[in-house]
Amino acid sequence: MCDTSQQPALGYMEIVNDRPAATLLPIIEDHTHNGTIIWSDSWAAYNNIQQLPTVQNHDTVNHSLEFVDSQTGVHTNHIESYWNRVKIKLKRMRGCHRTMLGSYLDEFLWRERYGRTSSDVLENMYRDIAIWYPV
Repeated sequence: MCDTSQQPALGYMEIVNDRPAATLLPIIEDHTHNGTIIWSDSWAAYNNIQQLPTVQNHDTVNHSLEFVDSQTGVHTNHIESYWNRVKIKLKRMRGCHRTMLGSYLDEFLWRERYGRTSSDVLENMYRDIAIWYPV
């Protein structure tokens, strides 16, 4: 998922064991706010996104026909770009062990929000440690 109100878009990723609606919809609901507008591909698991209480609107693009819906302009370029940034990070590390992927995703998400520069990383790490481990 990507929040395109930020530049660059901020995302959320989570490793799941399977991808049916029963798995994905609760995750989407937990990580969206009231009034969220979602653009997705036509994956069957997304068919009932519009029913989530936090979702205001859900539009889709059928990738078997086109990558940008010619009528509505709906596309999935933001999430594709976001996933590409994660893959580039993993390639720079020469990959990672499957069991460590979750922690590398967590680090990627944290750095996107709080660690864009070296000084941000240190300052925000101290802040987070103080919050999680008060003296």
